Amino acid sequence: MIRKKAVLLMVSMIMIFVVAGCSGNNSGKTEPTATSSARTEGEKEQATPDAGQNKEPVKLSFYYSNVPLKTEGRQTDEVMLELEKRLGVEIDFINQNTDRFKLMMASRELPDIMVVFDQDYKQLIEGGLILPLDDLIQSKGKDIAKNAEALDYYRQYLSSDTGKLYLLPMQVGATKEMVADVPYADYGAGYLTRWDYYKELGFPEIKSPDDLLAVLKAMQEKHPTTADGKKVYGVSSFVDKAGWGLWPFYIQMSLSQGYMEGAGNYLIDADNNFYNFLANEEGAFWDSMKYFFKANQMGLLDPESFIQNLDQYQNKQTNLQVLSGIGAWWQAGANEALADIPDAGFVTLPMENHYVYKTNVSIIGKAGRAFAIAKNSKNPEKAMEVLNYLYSNEGMNLLSRGIQGKHWDIVDNQAAYTDSFLKARVNVDEAEKIGVTKYALIYGLSDYTVNSDEGIAFDLNSESSIESTDWKGYQLDYAKHYGGEYPGDAIEKMADQGKIKISLFDTSGGVAVGTPPDDIKRIDDSIKDYMWKAMPKVILAKSEADYETEKKNVINELNKLGLDKSKEYWDKVWQQSINRVKK
Repeated sequence: MIRKKAVLLMVSMIMIFVVAGCSGNNSGKTEPTATSSARTEGEKEQATPDAGQNKEPVKLSFYYSNVPLKTEGRQTDEVMLELEKRLGVEIDFINQNTDRFKLMMASRELPDIMVVFDQDYKQLIEGGLILPLDDLIQSKGKDIAKNAEALDYYRQYLSSDTGKLYLLPMQVGATKEMVADVPYADYGAGYLTRWDYYKELGFPEIKSPDDLLAVLKAMQEKHPTTADGKKVYGVSSFVDKAGWGLWPFYIQMSLSQGYMEGAGNYLIDADNNFYNFLANEEGAFWDSMKYFFKANQMGLLDPESFIQNLDQYQNKQTNLQVLSGIGAWWQAGANEALADIPDAGFVTLPMENHYVYKTNVSIIGKAGRAFAIAKNSKNPEKAMEVLNYLYSNEGMNLLSRGIQGKHWDIVDNQAAYTDSFLKARVNVDEAEKIGVTKYALIYGLSDYTVNSDEGIAFDLNSESSIESTDWKGYQLDYAKHYGGEYPGDAIEKMADQGKIKISLFDTSGGVAVGTPPDDIKRIDDSIKDYMWKAMPKVILAKSEADYETEKKNVINELNKLGLDKSKEYWDKVWQQSINRVKK
């Protein structure tokens, strides 16, 4: 999800960190003459915990976020190895898996450090599975403590009425105003498709999802199979009931209409208008059901969309069996496979008079997720040191910029990436080995916030560094077609011309909607279970009339299951949470 799964563009993830959100705070792209990796004076003031000479590193486990690392276990990229050396730790990363996490909670054997999600907050706190953190912050969390407003908010509204701090906000400090004018290298979420195939068709006009389906059909007719004979589909999806949920079946339509997802089967726009997407018969969810229905009618829909898991879905993308995608982070393998084909690669196609998603921010932390330390941790103090480092100037510099003197340095009193790093990061494998922005999902502070020692945002992707990127041919061709110098520039110029709209969300209103009471949770769980059975019937309906009949049956059944009661509850808590933030 963009709120909870991804950030969303969040951004862009590990495989495409080169197209992450960009800040225009420096203009230098000159290779620095300094070769020393010594830290700046400001960084020296941020006391790195003494790793100690000849001491055995402390072993910690870290339950990672929802977009998985390529491999679990210890990471060998330059950034994480440097972090481990500075802190005297060895970190074993565990990718998020909802079913596995349930077993962990049941056994009360949890990883030391965790990224946890809002549906589990109540059980973790009330079940005594995570530690209250106030004392640890006082002794080991001086950088975390600087975010007093966000911490107080979490104590008051995300503590199961204990008034204690169990959860730490993530990616704290950014506002929409900070990000609105920041240039983006690329926009990587929405309706993505192959640029070479679109160009082959003569760039047909796309003003609606129906236009897009027509384009995908024309592509499929020209390219019905892959090079090795596998059937090609226009549209595909996947099933992850406990994790991603219904998200992959509605998010593209939602983003194109200017909405992103929130707790309780809700969509919310940039102005904090919200609605229950199952209850709104004319909204993005049902529009998306119609899109999938039409795709199936046209022979575009992958028939395994309702049974395959995320790995299988992504393998099909990488194998070039699918002509469209949801997010650039899932298209990285496909783009690598297309590297030797002129003008071939997946891009976000702008749909006229529709929205293109930029990002979401929150001054009090990302909605729906937080850091926690397990009660069963044998080294809670060291776990807190690691978390505190993620909120420090030094730690944020390392994760978002890399090692000073190697990946970035101070040039003419400005922080700037080195030319060697800018060249290296274009290659996916090299980017993985380096690790800069690989851990964007576990930043303590937003990278749009300013390093308090330098007065410069942590994110160094200025317009000049974006322009100096070694762009692929398809990216430059895409940009030129839409009137830009690089992909993000093209999107922004189209927005300036009024052809499309760019959406930027403040998700602070969703931070404290909380976990529903047991009766509402039972209703919501019943609704989710029912939707997984009902959704295929709607999408696979044999005719337009059958589609309308199945849709009507679903809405009637949802009401019988208590959708109206669930909606009444969530309407109230959403408005309360938004009102708190406005204060």
